[in-house]
Amino acid sequence: IDLSDSAMLEKVSFFISEHSWGHEYPVKPSEEHEKAEYCVGAYNDGELIGIGIINRFSSPDGVDNGELWLADAVVLPEFRGQGIYRKLYDARMKYALQQPRRILSCTDNPIMENFFLKHDWFLLRETQDEEGGRCLVFEYKK
Repeated sequence: IDLSDSAMLEKVSFFISEHSWGHEYPVKPSEEHEKAEYCVGAYNDGELIGIGIINRFSSPDGVDNGELWLADAVVLPEFRGQGIYRKLYDARMKYALQQPRRILSCTDNPIMENFFLKHDWFLLRETQDEEGGRCLVFEYKK
């Protein structure tokens, strides 16, 4: 997905707000997405049903900004459980593994915590997100 296209940037940012972050989150998705390094989408009959983003500044506490971050990823609820997230993950990892940097991600979602631990990630630290909530930072074992 080309996020330099302002219409697409707006669409992706709304998608994240609507289906993941919520509209009240203290960071606007467009502020992060306009600087994304890589973005992949999943479509059904031309409709965006999932996205996955990589950037270098998603550290909730700023500690590891500059490294690669598997950032936002979401699939519409009615399409979950069909392997779409896994395809978005695989596409992002293919890109990330070609880079010479560490690969990090963070989550407050227990499902994602388990996913990371089952797929060659280790818990790097616990910190707080922008809302002050618990957030776990994971690093991929290259």
